Amino acid sequence: MPFFAGNDTIKELRTALADPAVQADKNRYRQVLRRVVSLMTDGADMSPLFPDIIKASATSDLVQKKLTYLYICNYAAVQQDLALLAVNTLQKDCLEPNPMVRGLALRTMCSLRIPSLVEYIQMPLKKGLQDSSAYVRRNAVNGCAKMLHVAPEIIQDAGVINQLYGMIRDKDPIVVVNCLQVLEEILQAEGGVVVNKNIAHYLLNRVQDFSEWGQCQVLHFLLKYKPSEEEETFDIMNIVDVCLKHSNSGVIMAALKYFLFLTQDMPQIQEQVYNRAKSPLLNIITSGGPELSYVALCHIQYILKTSPGLFNKDFKKFFCRYNDPLYVKTKKLQVLTEMATDGTENDIVEELSMYCTDVSNDLATASIQAIGKIARRLPTSASHCVGTLLKIHGLQQEHITSAVLMALKDLVLLYPDIVSKVTPLLPNCVDLVQEGPAKATLVWMMGQYGHTLPNGPYILEDMIENVASEISVQVKLELLTATAKMFFNRPAECQDMLGRLLEYCIDEDTNMAVRDRALMYYRLLHTDVQQARRVILGAAKRPVQIQDSDAPGQEVIDLKDLNTLVPIYGRRRWDVMVEERRRKEDQTKLTNGTSDNTDMGAKGGEEDNLETLEETIYLVSHYNLTPQEFETKWEQLDCVTTVHLDYDPTHSPNGLLQKLEGAHIFTMASSPEDATPWKAFLFAVAELKDPSHAGGTVSGQDGSHHAGYLQV
Repeated sequence: MPFFAGNDTIKELRTALADPAVQADKNRYRQVLRRVVSLMTDGADMSPLFPDIIKASATSDLVQKKLTYLYICNYAAVQQDLALLAVNTLQKDCLEPNPMVRGLALRTMCSLRIPSLVEYIQMPLKKGLQDSSAYVRRNAVNGCAKMLHVAPEIIQDAGVINQLYGMIRDKDPIVVVNCLQVLEEILQAEGGVVVNKNIAHYLLNRVQDFSEWGQCQVLHFLLKYKPSEEEETFDIMNIVDVCLKHSNSGVIMAALKYFLFLTQDMPQIQEQVYNRAKSPLLNIITSGGPELSYVALCHIQYILKTSPGLFNKDFKKFFCRYNDPLYVKTKKLQVLTEMATDGTENDIVEELSMYCTDVSNDLATASIQAIGKIARRLPTSASHCVGTLLKIHGLQQEHITSAVLMALKDLVLLYPDIVSKVTPLLPNCVDLVQEGPAKATLVWMMGQYGHTLPNGPYILEDMIENVASEISVQVKLELLTATAKMFFNRPAECQDMLGRLLEYCIDEDTNMAVRDRALMYYRLLHTDVQQARRVILGAAKRPVQIQDSDAPGQEVIDLKDLNTLVPIYGRRRWDVMVEERRRKEDQTKLTNGTSDNTDMGAKGGEEDNLETLEETIYLVSHYNLTPQEFETKWEQLDCVTTVHLDYDPTHSPNGLLQKLEGAHIFTMASSPEDATPWKAFLFAVAELKDPSHAGGTVSGQDGSHHAGYLQV
């Protein structure tokens, strides 16, 4: 649990930092600094020690420098005035002979992100880009990305951009990758970094020098260059071919994406690329961990939409292993369903039927659904699949019987000749099936084909007797339709039960959908029985075409989606997630938009109040106010305005108060973090303009006070 330091702890640490005996002992001094950083990490407010830590940063000990610089980066935004004191030490460290010290100091300066300190950072940053040490150059390049959000006009200068382009040819591979990433961010508005022929060939010739992460990034940026000649394309493919043999799955997927990009205008060559990438993908599935296997399966399923027969000869490698987690097994079932052909259907269906007895009901249900999909996709395999489903039905287990019924529902519509095999099984399912969707399917099949059974009407009659206890609305709707259909086929046996069902649904059922359907049937029967027959049974004998939306070969993949999260989540779901994330970010910006500025304004409901707040109010950065003075001011000041803002409950109230303090709005008192509602009393002191100082400002006891009350 996080713990919070009090005044005694602050005094103890300040005393230890100033103790000459502790300063003389390097290890003891490190322990004190480690304790400060530990308390800071746990959420304690260590900002009062800022001057002491700045003094401690002036040391030759590298460990002490790392600890003090970490502290300074964390509290520089809160102590912006005192942060200026650290700049002198940082600038001196940027000139140290030790490259580790230079790089650490430069990284710290760029991490301060204080606009008023940009002028002190600009020169060390430009020198760091030309430093002889690769470590310093790495930090300098990353510093350009950090400074882009503080002083974009400096980083977007043509000189800096040209220098970064020149550093793409740096001898250190990490510097090269960092330059590409930083240029992509700086030039985002212009479409990102430009990769011409010379840059592309240079990166390709050095592709083996980069780390695994670096190779992935380089291959990603190479997508920005399209070779103009076919011979050049083949030369590039020969260079990158080694990446397909890499042990890292990320490099393999990046290389595959690049190969498909190069051959998108050459369908025959692209088919060879698929065959070339087949072996690495299968190796990931068989030898990788479950997470990697799942990602590879998602990409294989995505590729099958363009090349359905790619893995036909290797379908057995997609069979489930005993130690596969459920999500991997489920994905393998989906892939097996899509790659099934007339030649492999028997083996795949036989394997799927074995999963129906798995201890996991979800896997058993998914395997039965997979058999049904194969039967719908391959008409020649329908007889074999139906026979397998009928055998599975004999296991007499509720979840299996329910899944078999739902799979057979589509098949009897698509292949009417199997109705005679399915109908005799329906009476045995009545006692087993209790689940809503499966029971609705059973009732539908009884209404559609149950009239051929000797006891068909009586099975429905038992359901009608218990209709009052039925919870599922879907089952009630199907029962109404099934009873009406049975009435037209066997009227003498069904007239009385149909009347009782209509009476209950119209007079007693509370669901409007059930009541409306019962009223429609009742009025149809009273108006014209023959017309009612045509309405209810009109489409019963027409053949139905069912087409799976996920069948392979129906859409062309987008190359941009490979090696991303799109094959895992799906394009539609991913677009929804991106839009939802963008909406939350926009809402967060609106919620926190006023907390980062020291300029304050308010909107009142009256015109005279608005006139008094037209000018910008500048707040005093430091001010001590006693509780008695606060209470006096609270009673004296009038309420100018009340503002209601949305607040994200996942954010800590103490974090909100820290942001307000950074905007020079101080807290007099607040509730505990877990209090409901949470309250805080705040105050700020405005600087007053002195007419005798030509627009200058003075502050002090005569400053204008503003008090506020915050409730969450």
